[in-house]
Amino acid sequence: MTTGETVRWIDPEEARLEAELVALTEELAAAEAELAVTRARLEDFAGRHDRMLAPLYAELDEVEARLAELAARISGRPEDLRDAEAARERARESAGAARAMAGEDGHHGESGTTSMPVPSADARRIYRDLAKRCHPDLGTDDADRARRARFMARVNEAYARGDIAGLRRLADEWAGEIPAPAGSEERLAWLRGAVASVRRRLADVRGELRRLTGTGLGPLLFAEPDPDAALRRLAERVRAKIEQRRAELEALRRSRR
Repeated sequence: MTTGETVRWIDPEEARLEAELVALTEELAAAEAELAVTRARLEDFAGRHDRMLAPLYAELDEVEARLAELAARISGRPEDLRDAEAARERARESAGAARAMAGEDGHHGESGTTSMPVPSADARRIYRDLAKRCHPDLGTDDADRARRARFMARVNEAYARGDIAGLRRLADEWAGEIPAPAGSEERLAWLRGAVASVRRRLADVRGELRRLTGTGLGPLLFAEPDPDAALRRLAERVRAKIEQRRAELEALRRSRR
């Protein structure tokens, strides 16, 4: 160091908070990337589930409605008539859902594999870099956070599609860095707020990942070694239920002859 050179004093608290924020934004970027892919995979899997099973559920609900209607005619009891009306309404709704599925493009086979592309290493790198730099929780005020949220929505969409070119265009478009308000007290206040905000968002993302993978179709997609085979097994169980209820309906009809 030369004589007269000014040494800038660095507040230890500011340095600690900056290091913590860098580490947290790294974790959050990775978690956000995982969440984006998880949502896209679930959406794709749910579509395949519905296309395979909606016609079967419609068929089962139709048989259930006929069985309930026949039972109501035999008994004449008001509660059975109400049950029959409810069963018929469910059958109408199921039939409508099956027709909607049938109206979609037919390029998805019953046993087809997911069409959601697996993001490449390059896509993951660009996404994580963008998430670290432009995440809404790093905004300086409500307007900045809203601007960042809109931008991150575009980033998430491109990442879920595996659109590397789109991610690169977004990276070029984004010129913002982690904001640094002037003045030590202002900066410390911003750093404390940003750390707290990123921690909350990280907890929310991890909670959402647990929910998506642990409920609904999540376990079928993420816990089964072969989700498509699991779908086929589920379809076979519904077919067996249809045959069982058809046999019950025929037995009830014979009993009236």
